[in-house]
Amino acid sequence: MKCSEPAPDAGRALASLQRESPCVQLWRAAQVDVAFKEEPEDAVRQRTDTRLERRFTVARQLRGAYRHQDRWASVLEYEAGPVRGGVSYGLQVPDVLADLTGQVVEWTSHREPASCPTKEDGEVPVLLSGDTLRDAEGRLLLLTVPSAPTTIAGDVLLPPGLVPELSFQWEDAGCTLADGTHALDVQLRVTHANRSQGPGTTVTAEVGQPARLTLDGVRYVVRVARATADMQGRCGQAVFTLMREGLLEQGQSGP
Repeated sequence: MKCSEPAPDAGRALASLQRESPCVQLWRAAQVDVAFKEEPEDAVRQRTDTRLERRFTVARQLRGAYRHQDRWASVLEYEAGPVRGGVSYGLQVPDVLADLTGQVVEWTSHREPASCPTKEDGEVPVLLSGDTLRDAEGRLLLLTVPSAPTTIAGDVLLPPGLVPELSFQWEDAGCTLADGTHALDVQLRVTHANRSQGPGTTVTAEVGQPARLTLDGVRYVVRVARATADMQGRCGQAVFTLMREGLLEQGQSGP
């Protein structure tokens, strides 16, 4: 997977952009950290190349467990024969996942290095990663993207086949560049693969502002934690989530 070559007039186009206010650099509430553990530990060797997939019934769910500073975990626990496992979603207090106990879900995780670097010396690659949580019928519950490379051509690169019902591009957010860099702060445009489904199937989400998307008649919320594009042809990076409306609830953050 390769980033596009820089456009010849990218520098001039960049200089001509009108910017009136600084961008929001990071929206902590939109960050979702995903972790996974299985016992016995050699069960995880079933990972297929860069992708790990599990389908299970949620045997128990911990909501608001393992708190550290402003983050705590919603953990989906399961048992499959001798294998015991759990998928943990780290959310900002007091957010928790709605109770999925007893429901069948599908969890898919993808991790691989992207082919384009973030630095001129080429030593630091961008991670291409994403996780999906789907219901028993395969309908999307939650898309978590801890790192998606962005190209100068306007694309947001996701693992092939991870979320085929959607496509992602970036647009200029119209705010100031980070000092001393060629990074452009951007917003994300999310589009249903079937554009004929009508209004609400394309939305634009900026850092710090949730956006609502309709996907096959179901409403979702897009939240962007961070998004940049590099104007010299190297990859930028986007961090975001797409969650079925109602999946996020408020837990008890104190006594």
